[in-house]
Amino acid sequence: MNSQKLKVGIVGLGTVGGGLYDISKNNKEFEIVKVLNRSREKYKIHNIKSHQIASNLEELLNSVDIVVETVGGVEFATEVVKNALKFGKHVVTANKALIAKDGVELLKLAKNVEKFLLFGASVGGGMPVFRNLKYHSIGRISRVYGVLNATSNFVLSKVMEGMKIKDAVYLAQSEGYTESDPTDDLSGKDAARKLAIICAFITGSLPKVESIPTTSLNVDEEVVKFIEKMEMVLKPLVYMEPRNKGVELWVGPAAISRNSRIGLTEGTENCLIVEGENGINSISGVGAGKNPTAFAIMADIISIVRGEASEFNFNQVPLNILKSKFESVGNVKIFRSSR
Repeated sequence: MNSQKLKVGIVGLGTVGGGLYDISKNNKEFEIVKVLNRSREKYKIHNIKSHQIASNLEELLNSVDIVVETVGGVEFATEVVKNALKFGKHVVTANKALIAKDGVELLKLAKNVEKFLLFGASVGGGMPVFRNLKYHSIGRISRVYGVLNATSNFVLSKVMEGMKIKDAVYLAQSEGYTESDPTDDLSGKDAARKLAIICAFITGSLPKVESIPTTSLNVDEEVVKFIEKMEMVLKPLVYMEPRNKGVELWVGPAAISRNSRIGLTEGTENCLIVEGENGINSISGVGAGKNPTAFAIMADIISIVRGEASEFNFNQVPLNILKSKFESVGNVKIFRSSR
């Protein structure tokens, strides 16, 4: 461990960035010395001292060792990450859209400047997804599947209770489970981004999100009744299975045993099942929200501070995405889990 605290700068003081600042005030391993946010109101909310406020990105970059990007989106986030790496700074982010779109280029840049770009919080919020996948990757991984979107999980749970999907979406919004625009959640795009990153971690190749077969949550009432008779439940599943001639990838509603580990996943909990030569492992945790994601970012920062960070290498070798072997009823796959 470094005898002197590493200096950290946060770009973006929204839910996650503000949460990270709040939980890091008394941290013994690093110090947040600069923050940068578009709205000055956030500085007041978090009681940030004037000497911690950066007037621009260059000032922040000149003051820190590690940059945390929590602005969201892609365009400005890419600018932040690229500039930070070019300035010779380590970068930590929870931005799945950024990594799914530009991960290959950004990781190559990080390698060239001999710095880390870590994104453990981008998949599953507070779940230690990559740590577990790293353990399993010592042997052959046979398949990975699970629930990685709390909004979709909440909505389908309500649909199984007899609620219309539009009413379930409205309830999810009123309960704070989703953004004002839930399109990416309901279409499966949010989960597809996470699956793309998982696929890249396992295979080394980052698929384009648009290439992953993705089905929205719209489910026919008759299909719901059929699933109930089978004593199964609807879940928004992500699925990956490496095979000899390619990889099976898909995202969409699936019917799964109500007593399975995935079937029992409710609310904001996410759960991923990893099967392989090292056995079957379930990874679960709160998949969204201020504190779980902020703690996951903190874990990445501390791994850099302690010299325990791992380098990621993604490439753009085209993947042959294979057709799913699962039977379907309507647009719902009938899924058989191992546990």
